[in-house]
Amino acid sequence: MARTSRGVRTLTALATAAVLTLTGAVPASASVGVPRPARAGHLTCEGPVLGCVRDARRALEAVRDELRCDHRAPFAAIYAHLQRSLERAVASGAPFEEPSWLAGRLNTGFLNLYVDAYEADRAGRPVPPAWRAAFDAARTADVNAGQDVLLGANAHIQRDLPHVIAALGLTRPDGGPRKADYDRFQRILDDAYGPAVRDVARRYDPLVSLADDRWNPLAGHTAGQLFRMWREQAWEHARQLAGATGPQARDRVVRRIEANAARWARLLATVRVPGYRAVRDAYCRTRAARPTVLPAADAAPAHRT
Repeated sequence: MARTSRGVRTLTALATAAVLTLTGAVPASASVGVPRPARAGHLTCEGPVLGCVRDARRALEAVRDELRCDHRAPFAAIYAHLQRSLERAVASGAPFEEPSWLAGRLNTGFLNLYVDAYEADRAGRPVPPAWRAAFDAARTADVNAGQDVLLGANAHIQRDLPHVIAALGLTRPDGGPRKADYDRFQRILDDAYGPAVRDVARRYDPLVSLADDRWNPLAGHTAGQLFRMWREQAWEHARQLAGATGPQARDRVVRRIEANAARWARLLATVRVPGYRAVRDAYCRTRAARPTVLPAADAAPAHRT
């Protein structure tokens, strides 16, 4: 028999609010710095950190452009904007204590887990449940582009991120904590939000313009609150993975991570409007002939500190 709890009600309320406002462990190389293919579809980070981020952005833009009006494209587009924001931050000297970890190895390793899921899905191979929900919704469901973005973000943050954090370590070689840099990354997300939402609305789905924070600040606030909560949960799950005392303990944490991300995926995919796929597809086809040229990262405003 289903049980209702305060926690479940909170999850449901946040998921519903996010949907409405946004519409209405694979370790990386220990080297630092330009990503290069390590194997099919993978990047490693060797050389300047700025080069790593730039190549990560280009890789995501290539996925976005390859997908065109496919409903998996909005997440790739949002992710590319996040890389642009990180690129600006690194170029302007954002005050990270360990940029080689955050913008180099963590960012690259994190991207590789998305690439893994994307390539596995394309090849018809199994993917984790949260990613399966995101890809299935993109393929068949009458969801909007905001939901596609949230489903991808949920799978990537809540399911993937704990594994790469645990693999790379929660503390620096000198024993200092990495959490402060991890928290500073929220500013990068905040900077990316407005341009990313406007780009998705312009390219894929006019409904997403309701989440434009230039006139709807509640949308940006709700999305920021949701992503902060997800990222805090990801760090906590990474801490549990790193602290697991044996294979059975680790397996229990892994199952919790998978179950949590899958539960969120079900919540995020609940709202559906029959026939909306056709509306989105027709809109995207009319926009595809009008390419959007974004300013170079080095010409954009400096990252706010």
